[in-house]
Amino acid sequence: MEREAARRRIETLRAQIERHDRLYYIEARPEISDAAYDRLFDELVALEREHPDLCAPDSPTQRVGGAPLPGFAPVRHAEPMLSLEKAKNVQELRLFDARVRKALDGASVRYAVEPKVDGVSISVRYEDGLLTRGATRGDGATGDDITANLRTVRNLPLRLGPGAPPLLEARGEAYMDLEGFARLNERLRAAGENPFPNPRNATAGSLKQLDPAVVARRPLRALFYAVGECRGFEAPRHDACIDALARLGLPVPQLRWVVDRVEAAAERAEEMKARAADLPYGIDGAVIKVNDRGAWPRLGARARHPSYAIAYKPPAWLTRATTRLRAVTVQVGRTGALTPVAELDPVFIDGSTVRRATLHNFEELARKDIRVGDAVEIEKAGMVIPSVVRPRPEQRSGAERPVAVPEACPTCGGPVARRRLADAAANGAVLCCDNLQCPAQRQRRLEYFAQRAALDLEGIGGIVADRLVETGLATDPLDLFELDEEALATLNLGTTEQPRVFGAKNAARVMAALERARRFPLDRWLYALGIPGVGQAVARSVAAVHADLDAVADSPLLRALVEREAARERLRAVNPRSRLRPPADETERAERTAEAERQTARIAELEAELAAAPMPEVGPVAARAILDFFGGAAGQRAQRRLAALGIRPRGGGAAAAAPGSGRLAGRTFVLTGTLSGFTRAEATERIRALGGAVAGSVSRKTAAVIRGESPGATKLREAEALGIPVLDEADFRRQILGESATNDQRELKLNGENP
Repeated sequence: MEREAARRRIETLRAQIERHDRLYYIEARPEISDAAYDRLFDELVALEREHPDLCAPDSPTQRVGGAPLPGFAPVRHAEPMLSLEKAKNVQELRLFDARVRKALDGASVRYAVEPKVDGVSISVRYEDGLLTRGATRGDGATGDDITANLRTVRNLPLRLGPGAPPLLEARGEAYMDLEGFARLNERLRAAGENPFPNPRNATAGSLKQLDPAVVARRPLRALFYAVGECRGFEAPRHDACIDALARLGLPVPQLRWVVDRVEAAAERAEEMKARAADLPYGIDGAVIKVNDRGAWPRLGARARHPSYAIAYKPPAWLTRATTRLRAVTVQVGRTGALTPVAELDPVFIDGSTVRRATLHNFEELARKDIRVGDAVEIEKAGMVIPSVVRPRPEQRSGAERPVAVPEACPTCGGPVARRRLADAAANGAVLCCDNLQCPAQRQRRLEYFAQRAALDLEGIGGIVADRLVETGLATDPLDLFELDEEALATLNLGTTEQPRVFGAKNAARVMAALERARRFPLDRWLYALGIPGVGQAVARSVAAVHADLDAVADSPLLRALVEREAARERLRAVNPRSRLRPPADETERAERTAEAERQTARIAELEAELAAAPMPEVGPVAARAILDFFGGAAGQRAQRRLAALGIRPRGGGAAAAAPGSGRLAGRTFVLTGTLSGFTRAEATERIRALGGAVAGSVSRKTAAVIRGESPGATKLREAEALGIPVLDEADFRRQILGESATNDQRELKLNGENP
């Protein structure tokens, strides 16, 4: 395509993609399917590759993340980013109101009420509408420059809409929506890594990653509720300021009001709490501000807090409880990671009794100064795993003692070291046992191998896995295929004094499951082998284009993915148009231009190779992990053992129903909430096995929405608006999976024609 025609088409594509990003990420009313969006995006990528001089910094293609950062430069805030004073009850709100009225000589006051998002404070700077810098709050005066990471946040515009002022600094919160957080933790668990304890930790850890490509894979969002340094931006009232930010394309709070009395502000805050489940982010209070921005200078500021705003955080809003920390035990995961766990006096919180809670990692434990014997606050706040929020040092007696960091593995006594795990939830160095023969690691690997999503060896888990390792019957997952049925039946799960054997019937069921597993397709085996970074989606994608394990181990496609990423990094490093690192002179510019052309040509060759056998779920990190596994001792040993056992998992489409076949062929479903009988991955796999597809958002082409506990309100509203059926878990089992005795398909009233 000629340059001028390409320029016009690129401008059109950018405008379309930006519009669809806004509809999807901000307004929650998508108009096109994911596939149609991908076609627009791929066309833009191809045109920018063909005409690299037309690739602008605000192009949607620049969100994928640049080269890893050497560190974070400090950013001095032109105006301090202050924290908020807190009010725990209406009486304290009235005191705040009295101070405001006194400072304003008794003038009438209107208050704006908006959610206090439980996220990480950020600031973004736009110059002539273009995003030029993003920063953390830091200590309020100086933060960290995280521009490259914030550029990957999909609902944050790289360029503001029409009417953008010469300078606008918007302030708000980065957060992770609750569904995205659940998916991220599911992916981390599938990869054998530690999950994040809550969305806020996940957000903070993601923003401080040094590799923007990692951040781009995290489901981060942003929301804005204030401005800092500005030129050409006028808004006499706070509500008008937020409306103006929304018109410029920035995401703003969905729930907000302006009221005449501080008591009415408290009422609106309680309404917000009641509607918190409808919000995509967690909230830990409401923010109440004087709506007249012209009055703010007269109110001034205290040392740490502005005088025109207050955070309303009644204790009843927080799902927390206080109990006593009796001990800290250490769990050893299948990858060797050591995780401290709090052993607590039982405490009832959020519908259940909690006896154990995660302490996440030893660095977090030391930072919070949590000691054995402390009174500690426990929080659930929507999390599956309770966590220790903080100690209560004012209740200490002096008998409390610090938690010692292990110098050896608590299970095997072997050496421990800090290791950096790729894309780990602990966001950096993790204390690990380096002994691959550690019994705890062996037990966890057995459990992982036997789980339903892997080889579905029901009965091999918990104490059974422990006893198999202790007795030496199975110290490696593949040892299970050489188990003697009689030895398994007589396995003692109790004590010498009170024996409790596994039993003949249980042993027979395990042997039958092992026989079935021999015939499982390649994707199930790739997942079961526990390769770091390889979850079910990655395993399925790899298996679809490889014939067997040998083909995966020596895959030119996986090598092409790794090489393409290296070429892209090299291309970014030598970019002759770089604003951050421009060429020193014309000689260097010419050299970098030539190198950029070579890398661009190589990338095109690799992409042509990859296009012939696409693996949509596989990125360079997962590709490198697979190649490293099969290139190492553990992977080669697994290949030899499988060959000796006569197990030859087949790929090339055996992992699921062929496209266009199966009872659900051509149907797309959306899952929301938590199903009691399936994980999200298991439900997805069952649908795909019947030829259906699973999407992340509701559209007119959605056949049905499948609802579990605590469903996403946005998806349900979209389904209602589009007239799409919403099925509970019983309907899903009966009508979609056909698990009823009669399997009456006349009940399957989906959107569009019945399959």
